[in-house]
Amino acid sequence: MRRAFAPVLIAIVVAVIAGAAVGASTKPSAAVVNGEKISEASVQADLATLSTNPGYLCYLNASTLIRTGGQSGLGPVAGAGEGTLSTGFSSQWLDQLITNTLVMQRVAELGVGEPTSTELAAARQDLVGSINSTLAQVSGGQYACATTGAALLASLPASYADAQVKAQAASEALLSSLGGLKLDTASLESYFNAHSSDFDTICVSGILLADKATATSVRADLAAGADFATTAQAKSIDSASKASGGALGCFSPNSAQYQSVQKDVGSLTVGGLTQPLPSSNGAYVILTVTQRTPTSFSSIESIVRRSVLAADATRASGAASHLVRTAHVWVNPRYGSWSSGAAASGVVAPQSPPVSWIPNAAANVPSSSTTPSVGAG
Repeated sequence: MRRAFAPVLIAIVVAVIAGAAVGASTKPSAAVVNGEKISEASVQADLATLSTNPGYLCYLNASTLIRTGGQSGLGPVAGAGEGTLSTGFSSQWLDQLITNTLVMQRVAELGVGEPTSTELAAARQDLVGSINSTLAQVSGGQYACATTGAALLASLPASYADAQVKAQAASEALLSSLGGLKLDTASLESYFNAHSSDFDTICVSGILLADKATATSVRADLAAGADFATTAQAKSIDSASKASGGALGCFSPNSAQYQSVQKDVGSLTVGGLTQPLPSSNGAYVILTVTQRTPTSFSSIESIVRRSVLAADATRASGAASHLVRTAHVWVNPRYGSWSSGAAASGVVAPQSPPVSWIPNAAANVPSSSTTPSVGAG
């Protein structure tokens, strides 16, 4: 299922099989999910909110770039006619609403109940943290967004922001229930104690080299006993860290770069070397850990919470797949159709005819329209 819109911390990426046809009485709805209607009015209101918030659109674009590995962004928002939105943009949002509805339905079936004020506050913090993590990954580049997670939520209508927080809370409740790892403080601290080394503050040095062959040769010298700092000063092409012997800094779990650093160095002990890692412009980097410092649970409880949710998502993937595969869903044809294919499932936007086939496409859209509506694009 496409996830250009992914406000929840852990998106459940699974297939949906459309149910039996829904009668004409449901046509005013945008979709019907296991008998529950998603109203046309609510979808249109959401789309109007999204499409007129540049900061949020920037975030959604960043999220899509990350999800696709930089292969594509959000895509067109405006439709072909005045006052319309693209069918691709609209169908993707409906896709997300359907997923949110399925999650909330399952949470209700499990008897979890409505989230408490404490759980909603935690979900809001998680949502802000998730948005900030996404924004950090595109900072400094051409797709950087001049905003923060907290600012984005504050820029949205309160009812819309609250709905996103509630969807976040429902997703977290479901993952916790299916995955088996609880989110109360005592359970989080127990998880932390069992995985404390995964949350060390890590200090790293690196040597940037022009190509893989050179990096492989230099790593062999280092493995044979060459001093890392001296080698960095002599051979690194990274002028910023060259003079300091390749020192790149120390990264705590609260750092925006922590996940990337942790992924690169893994469980390396102090003094260990990575294999040559691809960098930008064909260059390769060799990293070493210069220091590991334990981090206290109290300073990173929210980070531990996210790790537990990620572990729950892994554990619950099979149950989540079953949940969505057995759903009965109808979608209004103006938003597209369902695809139940394993490779690409979810709402598929309707295909618009070529512009050359339409004598005057704009004539189908009232020029006085002030509220964006779904249109060809």
